[in-house]
Amino acid sequence: MTSLEQKILACSAELYPDSYQLQKLQRLMRRCVDVDHLINMAFDEGLTGLLYKNLTKSNLLNILDKRQIETLRSLYYRNVIFNLKLIHDFKEILHRLNQKKIKVVPLKGIILLKQIYIDVGLRQLTDIDLWILDRDYREIVRTLKVLGYRSNPVYPNTFRRDHTTIDLHSHILGAERIKARKFLLARKQNHFYNDAQRIDFEGEEVLCLNKYDQIIYLSLHALKHNVDRLIWLVDIKSLVGNWKKSDWEALINRIGYMGQEKSASYIFFLIHYLFDFHFPPEVSQALKLEKLRFLERKLLKERLKKGSLPMWGPLFLFSPDRGLWVQIYSILETLFPRPEILRQGFSSSRGLKVWELYLKRVPQLINMTKKLWKNDIR
Repeated sequence: MTSLEQKILACSAELYPDSYQLQKLQRLMRRCVDVDHLINMAFDEGLTGLLYKNLTKSNLLNILDKRQIETLRSLYYRNVIFNLKLIHDFKEILHRLNQKKIKVVPLKGIILLKQIYIDVGLRQLTDIDLWILDRDYREIVRTLKVLGYRSNPVYPNTFRRDHTTIDLHSHILGAERIKARKFLLARKQNHFYNDAQRIDFEGEEVLCLNKYDQIIYLSLHALKHNVDRLIWLVDIKSLVGNWKKSDWEALINRIGYMGQEKSASYIFFLIHYLFDFHFPPEVSQALKLEKLRFLERKLLKERLKKGSLPMWGPLFLFSPDRGLWVQIYSILETLFPRPEILRQGFSSSRGLKVWELYLKRVPQLINMTKKLWKNDIR
């Protein structure tokens, strides 16, 4: 059963709450709420900014004690300061790259912050993810190093300067790490790149996924990470909130073209039940939201009840629908990735031989299975 705190977070996950939603939030907050747990959950789910703002709009901050108010307020202003620094640093990078006629595609939070979040403190960011073309990789790395960014020896495509981290991706779904991910799309990724739009980012030009591809990408990204942060679903819900019939029709066509009916149906199922968000009948019908298979519904309901999918969820929900052998290959590569990827999961793996790495991986998987078994019993 969904906890009271989960209901409050779902209710507070609105950019523009109306009077009904604010009244509902007031009713929920006047029940026996574990506020400390609520704040911790909001942090884990990426919703501290929205919780703080909507409690303020509902005149509910006064029912929290002084320490709780200060904690929530400080988390909000931490978002503001950190996000402004990321925006500043990203503009600096874009300026250099634009001078060299190099275009990148920012993914997830940094671009959404400019598109839908009217308040810079509403969304927690951690880093900047950039999708880049292979041909531009060396020049982008050279630019980052000139600006003082240094690569992580364990994660060579991650660059850091002070508190700003840049993650470079040569494949939109991270197929440079797990090669089987390239089979998740029915078409090559250049269909996304070719249809990206040029937009203004604080005076600098940058490419952005078109709004339909953005929904597809964000859905796949959420599934890849077990949908364990509510903010990823809030992003999608906020993007489609005011769509017209023509937008939904275009999205359904694009979903079909990229072979993403299943991933979209999983995400839309969760958005519907978590936020009581009602999709147009033609969308529900096209994606068969009411006809998901038993195991699919069971997995997704775990997110509704426990706050995340089971750890083995992505093996089922985030696997290529391209035939049995491709699915087997994907599962095996996920469980036993390439040595350079596997080393990233072990802090003291530098001197280990390849066979020793895989030998260490076996007990790790066994322990994960034990945890899953215990959780299922509970």
